[in-house]
Amino acid sequence: MSGKHEPPTDRSFHVSMATSTLRFVIIVALVVGGIFVITRAFPEPVAPGPGGGGGPTASATSPAPRTGSPKPTLSPQIVGVVLGVYNGTDVTGLAAETATKLVDEYGYDVPAADIGDAPTKPVAVTRLFYRTAQDKVEAEALAKSFFKGLDVQIQKLRSGTAVPKDVQVAIYLGADYAATVK
Repeated sequence: MSGKHEPPTDRSFHVSMATSTLRFVIIVALVVGGIFVITRAFPEPVAPGPGGGGGPTASATSPAPRTGSPKPTLSPQIVGVVLGVYNGTDVTGLAAETATKLVDEYGYDVPAADIGDAPTKPVAVTRLFYRTAQDKVEAEALAKSFFKGLDVQIQKLRSGTAVPKDVQVAIYLGADYAATVK
């Protein structure tokens, strides 16, 4: 019977319900997936811990619980951040002395294996090299708090460098910094 509508059947009702349910499940999956992606792209800032020792501190191992809308991380972690300190000057022991200050006064992690001479000397201007966007925040905070008054250069660390993979921020101490510690 062409051109004539037939009354609905149980089968068409069930197909319509299944299609609607499937659409609902797909929409819910997309919303949940979108929330997950956004949360991973913009993590909550870590609340600063108790102050002391000359700078802000926060735990890098215990992130703040997720509440509210996701926000980008803006404050430095400091505690648990691994630094490499490299002497680009002729001042003996400058890297070790600086590393000790960074550990004692700020709480950075500077393994003994990551203290030494810069691969090229002399370094005129102190440079901080970072690996990731979060490490850039660390480098900027370090430049402002530890290297006050210096025009420190902050650059992304290029792949293939001799800096160990565990180092998040590599510090190449320059003559400008050496002149301030004499």
